[in-house]
Amino acid sequence: MNTLDLLTFFFIAFVLYAVLLPQFQLWNLRRSRIGLIREMEKAWGSKVLTMVHKKEAISLLGLPIYQFIDVEDAEELLRGIRSAGHEPIDVIVHSPGGQLLPSIQIARALRNHPEKTRAIIPHYAMSGGTIIALACDEIVMDPDAVIGPIDPQVGDVIRGSYPAHSWIYATEMKGKNADDVSFVMRHISEKALRMMRDHLRELLEDRVDEDSFEKIARMFLGGESIHSLPISSTQAKEMGLAVTTEVPPQVHRYMSTFRTVKSSVEYLR
Repeated sequence: MNTLDLLTFFFIAFVLYAVLLPQFQLWNLRRSRIGLIREMEKAWGSKVLTMVHKKEAISLLGLPIYQFIDVEDAEELLRGIRSAGHEPIDVIVHSPGGQLLPSIQIARALRNHPEKTRAIIPHYAMSGGTIIALACDEIVMDPDAVIGPIDPQVGDVIRGSYPAHSWIYATEMKGKNADDVSFVMRHISEKALRMMRDHLRELLEDRVDEDSFEKIARMFLGGESIHSLPISSTQAKEMGLAVTTEVPPQVHRYMSTFRTVKSSVEYLR
């Protein structure tokens, strides 16, 4: 075997290693997750759905892929909700948020499910993840888990996206000196805030009284805080949401099967 053949062999071996090994590891982890989902369904007597967005170390060539709520998530979860029939649903949510349309689609499907629905949040469910959690009859949060505001983010590719309340504030401060695009963004922001308030009322209808709804609306839509504000289980309960903190141990075992890109924390398990 000459040098060229040897280099070719090592190149092909490297490509196969880089592509096939991560896929094999991912397949093995997915098999473990499916086993845990079956275990949870048997223990709880419900249909278990999961939506976990993490930058995993295992992907094509080892490159992480950033994940968020999108239309593909909605399609899969809507199929899962339909397949539950008249079974209760437990949905494990771990997400930074994402697109508004699929978040509302998932939330409405859960709200309209004929049996009990429960959102389980082991770490965090922000923005669109919070919308999905609010649609459920019960929210189970780890004592250290958080949810967050659902105020709309409005903008474009050039200017970037900013909270709807910030566009309104900016045009009020500038008055007639504000440019036309800012006024357009304000107009869109006002409509987006009205729409989100209507969606929030739809999700919480018959679940909280009017005083509690106004507290929830101020915290989640009021614009008094930034979009990434962490809202604890204690705060959520004080607002009148049906929140408990007894996260089943199987959920944390399930989450431990995801291998993160960053591994700077170590301890003996």
